[in-house]
Amino acid sequence: MFMGVQFIKGGYNLGRNYPAYKFTGLIMPLLMLGLLLLLIRPIVPGGAPFFSEKGPGSQHAPILISFAIAFFIGIFAQRTQFCTMGAVRDIILMRDFHLASGVIGLLIFAFLSNLVLGQFKPGFAGQPIAHTNQIWNFLGMALSGLAYALAGGCPGRQLFLSGEGNIDAGVFVIGMIVGAGFANNFGVAASPAGIGPWSAFAVIVGLLFCIATGVFMRKKIV
Repeated sequence: MFMGVQFIKGGYNLGRNYPAYKFTGLIMPLLMLGLLLLLIRPIVPGGAPFFSEKGPGSQHAPILISFAIAFFIGIFAQRTQFCTMGAVRDIILMRDFHLASGVIGLLIFAFLSNLVLGQFKPGFAGQPIAHTNQIWNFLGMALSGLAYALAGGCPGRQLFLSGEGNIDAGVFVIGMIVGAGFANNFGVAASPAGIGPWSAFAVIVGLLFCIATGVFMRKKIV
């Protein structure tokens, strides 16, 4: 994130937002509603959408409970403008800790919840989908932070904005969905056993792409 903020300070900008037709703002909410209906009542023989048969991807809370919790979290996050990347950006650029208070509150709540449920495990070892290769853990998270900074918000914030009708955020969300599917089907995603056969290549290409974007999408060169 720090590198991304430096690009922003150096003039990085993807251009201003413009008003669009109201229908375009409904595209993402309608798409998500369609996926929810498919989840409740699959229409393809065999039960599409398809789920993982093992591992964390095969586990989920009951649909109604998930929907209710997500509904209230979405309202709270939208009203408070919750964003992890925005919190770091504001601290570095303006020494403003307003958004950071929400992130700190989330960390405290998650910490206490895991303690109560007996799920607290410090470090990467023993986590459901984490590996202990520190170099690629660091580089992977560096890529994530840089990408979020250049995109103007973390994944959660992009989800909330897409629900508000922001088409740019909608493209980001679709990219996350497609990217997750690609990573899990083409040897990019890591696992507790270690990084995938193409994980390192994907991280390096991603870093080069994001750095090139930050360098060339600037109004001024410093």
